[in-house]
Amino acid sequence: FVGREVCRVAVRKGYDVRSLSRRGLNPEPGSAELSGVTWITGDATDEATVKSLVADADAAVHAVGLLFDVDSGLKNLNIVVSGSRSVPGDESTYDNITKRTALNLIKAMRSRFRMPGKERPPLCFVSAAEAGWPDVRFGEQVESVAPDWLKRYLAAKRAVEAELTDASSSLRPVVFRPSLIWNFRKLDVLPVIPVFNLLSALGVPFVDKTVRVEALAAAIVAALDDPTVEGVQRFPEIEALSARA
Repeated sequence: FVGREVCRVAVRKGYDVRSLSRRGLNPEPGSAELSGVTWITGDATDEATVKSLVADADAAVHAVGLLFDVDSGLKNLNIVVSGSRSVPGDESTYDNITKRTALNLIKAMRSRFRMPGKERPPLCFVSAAEAGWPDVRFGEQVESVAPDWLKRYLAAKRAVEAELTDASSSLRPVVFRPSLIWNFRKLDVLPVIPVFNLLSALGVPFVDKTVRVEALAAAIVAALDDPTVEGVQRFPEIEALSARA
């Protein structure tokens, strides 16, 4: 869902784009932009696969994730809430799908030789607005009553964010923290979009304004282009970056 749109925008901007996924298929064969992507079948939990993929990459984007993992008891709901309509397999835990795949990518990008004085390669990670709850008023109290699956989901996101921060001497980490990500084809979230946006507009500190997937993708590619963009990007920064597209 997010990765597809990032590929679309990146090709439009002239990038040579490679996408790794379990299917390795173009999700929209009729799209001129997506037909310009090299679609690779592979397992992002495999360290060697990821290392080979980014061996000569100038930048990387991690948009792998799932809302309900295999241990949540809600995994079949992914067919509804997942933009790619995927269903988790037996090994599809947050630690594997979010944390392990991202740590593989960070390690692979860090291991490459970089000429002295050359700019750090950017690595964009799609986290979640709720990963920032400890930093906002009432956020910790809200999380304390959250279901176990959400706590584990956020723990995996935060582990990746922390690893990216530690890697900032060799990489330029850009962490995107969108709230609900949507477009008009994603019917499962459309009814709650106005609610989130209203609460955010009213200043509820632990609810962020929602983000259209097209805006998020544009913001990610803009961040790749701009060496001054680094660190956490919440919805105001996402909107500002997307406006550059």
